[in-house]
Amino acid sequence: MRDVHPFSLLVWFDLMFKYKLFFATGLALFAFAPGLGAATLQEMVSATLASHPAVEGAQARLQASVETKKAQVSGYFPEVSVTGTGGRNYADNSTSRGLSVSRGAGYSWLWEGSVTARQKIFDGMQTQNRVAASRADVKAAELGVVDVRESLAMRAVQTYIDLGRVRAGLALLQEQEKNIQNYLSRIENMVHEGAADETELQQAKDVLAILDNYKNDYEGQINILEADFFELAGYGPEGALNTVAPHPDFIPDSVEEATKLAVESHPLMRSALYDVRSARRSADVEKGALYPEVDGEVSYLKVDKEDLIGGEAVDARAVLRMNWNLETGGGQLARIREKNQRYKELQSHARELERTVSRTVRQAYAEYETATNQVEIQDRRVALNSKLFDTYKSQFEGARISLLQLMQSENQLLIARLEKMNAQSRVLLAQYSILAAMGRLQDSLNVVTAAVSDTGADTQ
Repeated sequence: MRDVHPFSLLVWFDLMFKYKLFFATGLALFAFAPGLGAATLQEMVSATLASHPAVEGAQARLQASVETKKAQVSGYFPEVSVTGTGGRNYADNSTSRGLSVSRGAGYSWLWEGSVTARQKIFDGMQTQNRVAASRADVKAAELGVVDVRESLAMRAVQTYIDLGRVRAGLALLQEQEKNIQNYLSRIENMVHEGAADETELQQAKDVLAILDNYKNDYEGQINILEADFFELAGYGPEGALNTVAPHPDFIPDSVEEATKLAVESHPLMRSALYDVRSARRSADVEKGALYPEVDGEVSYLKVDKEDLIGGEAVDARAVLRMNWNLETGGGQLARIREKNQRYKELQSHARELERTVSRTVRQAYAEYETATNQVEIQDRRVALNSKLFDTYKSQFEGARISLLQLMQSENQLLIARLEKMNAQSRVLLAQYSILAAMGRLQDSLNVVTAAVSDTGADTQ
């Protein structure tokens, strides 16, 4: 029987293992058995969303926009001004008091107080547009919180699954290392007895060195992923990591349906549309500055001085005031044009974002289809290599192949198992990626999302 060159097999093993490592993100089939302190994926994501500073920052931005809206709404209410003056007064205004005065100047104590209430009656719809813009900003900020949480949830899912994959891969390598150690010991004995040559022993040692290199790499990845886990959740991973696939009801059957839902409901897409509304209302605010402002005013003034320089005076008024400011340098028109361009910019951004969301969904579905096909292929490969290994064991017992060839066959089976694991984890990642692309990842994990209500929203 023709031998398989051990060097070519090991090189192929090295390249394929690293290639698939890039795509692999996790596999529940190879996870450790559940134990005390085991954290589920849902628990890890919930902890991330409850404590991560990025969520706190987004919520602070939301609260700031809420306060801005309150400030704009206050423009509907009247302003009340109260002033008071007290002290000494010197006046020389005899010509303003007729011919009855005997002196041209005098000193007096002065007491003066006034109360004025002003109500905006018309301002070119500036207040209404400011309020509408601020309401749209609040909605955009609310959806911004949801989007930040969605992005963090996807990071948490990737970290959790990837850490489980690396742990499972390390367990497989450790198991295989024990087998290689056994093979190596047997080959060493055969060399000492003259039943094998030194070349086989060196090839077996090279296989062991490759496995040690992968073990070292996996251990380093575990340390990195555990650091990512701690940064996201605020605590380290304890016990088993058990991952389950998302419920199929959350994933539409067709990519077209998923794309439509993503464009309609993705928080980032909806936030961009509210930004567009806010920009349009801001442009309308600048247009309103071209119109006159009309205020209603009710005031009461009382002054108390010596009769010599004026005596007591009361002034009560109820008037309308009009103020019309027209900038002759063109500043008002320039600001209107600037706001209109900003509005067009955000419209273009929203259309661009729609294409980006659509592309992301389609890519996730393409990855899902590819990974699903690979699972079927790897299933066949595992079955074929299992049969091949069983055949090699029978042939070795019949002294038809060498121990090194049997070891190579077992390595091929390990590679097939790792390839199947990688393909299955690609399917799992693609499923969660579809949900994240649609903005439904938090819902699928049954974690609480930020509430966004359309009550009072600017729908024009």
